[in-house]
Amino acid sequence: MTGSGGYRSMDSVSGPHAGQPLLTAGAPALAANAALVACHGRGATAQGGINLFDPASRHGVAVFAPQADRSRWFPRPASASRSANEPWLSSSVDCVAAALEAARAIDVPSERTVLVGFSQGACVAAEFVRRNPARYGGLALLSGTLPGTIDELGSTSIDGSLARTPVLVGYGKADPHVDRAGVAETVRTFERADAVVDERCYSDTRHEVTDDEFAAIGTLLEEILND
Repeated sequence: MTGSGGYRSMDSVSGPHAGQPLLTAGAPALAANAALVACHGRGATAQGGINLFDPASRHGVAVFAPQADRSRWFPRPASASRSANEPWLSSSVDCVAAALEAARAIDVPSERTVLVGFSQGACVAAEFVRRNPARYGGLALLSGTLPGTIDELGSTSIDGSLARTPVLVGYGKADPHVDRAGVAETVRTFERADAVVDERCYSDTRHEVTDDEFAAIGTLLEEILND
């Protein structure tokens, strides 16, 4: 990926992730016509998230990657109750908000911003959109679901419309970290909020990102850039 890079402190974030860096890459502010918010997985870094999603990026796309404290967004499994992962979960949602605000500061609105996350990062991106329904350029949940127990997910609703936001839910059939019931409830929740959900299950794939998923994210960005 070519373009500018740098970082800033996420001073607007409260809780465990307060003051962590927000890395930037890709198109410089004056050349950015779309944005990608990249949420890394557990044990990874913001720079690792930028590197991971590089195959999906395109010219004209500014990339914003928040960093989790100690490289974990929340301490317990995503399938634990939401309260068991507080205050980390709410703090992680604040990090995504800080990234979107950085995109808006360079005149890239939410409807031209694609949010992506892998593993824990996918759970964070999903939870942000659940709490902040709006029209986004896209949401890509890779090997992750909405956080919460199955009972919580079964009663989850989104208080607002996603206004036809495209949502990619991708996971490996052999992934031991992705609960299929959680996937089903995540898809249901977003569809009921007027999202256009594209669920993709990959056979013989474990906890990883596929070339097909990179291509799908790239297509979302191209549609924004060509609009």
